[in-house]
Amino acid sequence: MSPVSIGVLSFIALTLFLMSGVRIAFATAICGFFGLWLLRGYDPAAQLSASTILGHLTNYNLLVLPLFIMMGFFAFYANITRDIYWAARQWLGHLPGGLAIATIIGCAGFAAACGASTASAAVMGRVALPELKKYGYDDKVSTGCVAAGGTMAIMIPPSVLFVIYGYIAEESIGALLLAGILPGLLQAISYVIMLLIRFKLNPELGPPIRGITWADRFRSLTGIWGMIVIILLVMGSMYTGLATPTEAAGVGALGALIMALPRLSVREFSSAMIETVRTTSLIFAIVAGVLIYVHFLGFTGTPAAIADGIVHWNLSPTVVLIGILCLYLFLGMFIDGIGMVLLTVPIILPTIKTLGIDPIVFGVLVVRMVEIGLMTPPVGLNVYVLKGVAKGVSMADIFRGCGWFVFVDIINVAILLTFPQIMLLIPNSMIK
Repeated sequence: MSPVSIGVLSFIALTLFLMSGVRIAFATAICGFFGLWLLRGYDPAAQLSASTILGHLTNYNLLVLPLFIMMGFFAFYANITRDIYWAARQWLGHLPGGLAIATIIGCAGFAAACGASTASAAVMGRVALPELKKYGYDDKVSTGCVAAGGTMAIMIPPSVLFVIYGYIAEESIGALLLAGILPGLLQAISYVIMLLIRFKLNPELGPPIRGITWADRFRSLTGIWGMIVIILLVMGSMYTGLATPTEAAGVGALGALIMALPRLSVREFSSAMIETVRTTSLIFAIVAGVLIYVHFLGFTGTPAAIADGIVHWNLSPTVVLIGILCLYLFLGMFIDGIGMVLLTVPIILPTIKTLGIDPIVFGVLVVRMVEIGLMTPPVGLNVYVLKGVAKGVSMADIFRGCGWFVFVDIINVAILLTFPQIMLLIPNSMIK
């Protein structure tokens, strides 16, 4: 049996594992190890697996992950989320669908301090849903806003998923993080436009807030300084070249801790650190398993064979890219974002490079498709997380509430495909 055939059989075995409910970290590690054993023998397989995990997980660049995660937890305890949402409420609440729009803006603001979409959805759900309920907003619209708004945390930097993509694709993490800024803003603005149109056509979805004074609005601005400081510390230092992504993450985490200290109890500090360790451990376990599997695939030559096969079809790069994005749309319904990126990028990236597509552009588009997958059934993780917060709303209603946002996201993907300069403008202008 040829190595490529073994690689194809491993895909089938991995699919069966995942469909049977085996965790992706274990499924990939098992398939990768037994594949190496079959190709190289037991002792080389054991040595390669151990050295692969040790060599990659101790890489300095991966230190950015726990630091970004820690920054998000400290920002939460500093009440940055609530302050941003309240300011958005005061300034935008008078518009049609003002509270829903304020939720989107609050999610976008918190995304600049939190790189995990599920965490953003859970936090914003606790902050925004009671207020939306109080003013009688439609449950589907309310939960859809929070679920969709939460996805922006993996597009607007700092993004855990961009870090993982940059590491696995061997691309600049700093450039990827900066590339997500304009697509993230486009996403937020398009959500706001869609909500304005919907509420203008159907005011019964939720009323605007009356009686907000200019004094209330200006007073609310005093709460957003913390978010501005974190953005300047993290993104400013990377853009100007003063700090690497890891150094910027460390400075951002320290800044968030200092802002949280006046409100941070010993118990909350311990909780933030425990949750940081738990989340990081989960991510690193997936990374470890996938690295073994990717190492095995490298020996089979399967990624190169796939690239050669696609190139021989003589299709245009745009057609191939659209086909790959459709594949991600399908996979996003069943696999979580981190696992999907780790599993597919090493296989697909050789094809992308052969076709001359910029890996930074591809990375942004992949993250965009992962965002959609977080809202689509049957495994829309943001919906499942939100269900734990929105007790009185059915899962079906939350998924229905996300439908309008998925439609807008697909339009956004088309815009990014047509104008890739949107993704490259800031990275190309950064100070080297």
